[in-house]
Formats: sequence, structure tokens, C-alpha cells
Amino acid sequence: MGRTVPTFVQLIQQAAERWTKFRRALRREDHEHFDRLFVRVRYYTQAATYQCHDNPMEAILLSIALDQEKRLNAVEKVLQNAGVLCDIAARMDSRPLPEPARDDIVADRPEPVALPFDR
Repeated sequence: MGRTVPTFVQLIQQAAERWTKFRRALRREDHEHFDRLFVRVRYYTQAATYQCHDNPMEAILLSIALDQEKRLNAVEKVLQNAGVLCDIAARMDSRPLPEPARDDIVADRPEPVALPFDR
């Protein structure tokens, strides 16, 4: 018969199993956080399955980053509503990085192409 393609949930489980040595090396209090990362990836299985990429770890890591971004945004909104974020933001250096001068080596690089979803 033909080959069966594993589901993304199975790929997540396989990835978690590949990282068991890493998990064991973590402190005990970090085990729960590590496990939660792989649990939260399952919220994005539909998008990762749709992407259907050769390397499922990329989809797993992007799912983790997306989930962290959403959770950070939610925390920032709560802090902003409580008036705490303004105090924290005032102490942070949020200035943009300086643009390189045109005579720098970086200036010889081609301008970045806009991504399709930026249009």
C-alpha cells in the first residue's frame, strides 16, 4: 500500500518526544512550561496542516511564537487598562534602531521586497 502521511498532531507528539532529553535537563519548575508550549501548539494545527511544510518544526515554532505574541498582547492590554503600562513604557527605551548611513556596507544590499500580505 501507499505511505500514510502523519497528522500534524502526530508530528507535534513526535517533536515533543525528540525533545525529551532537553525537557529532562530543565529544572522541575520549567517542565510544566515546556509541556504547555506543545499543548498550545495544538491550537494552530489547522493552519500548520494547511501550510503542509516539509519541516513541521518550523510550524511548531511559529505557532509557539504566535501564541506568545497573543498572550503578551493580552497582558499589555490588561496593564494598559490598569494604568501600569504607561509607567513601565516610560522606563523602557523604545527608540527605533538607527538607520545605517548610505555609505555603510549595509547600503549595498538590495531593498527588502514587500511580503505578499503587506499589500
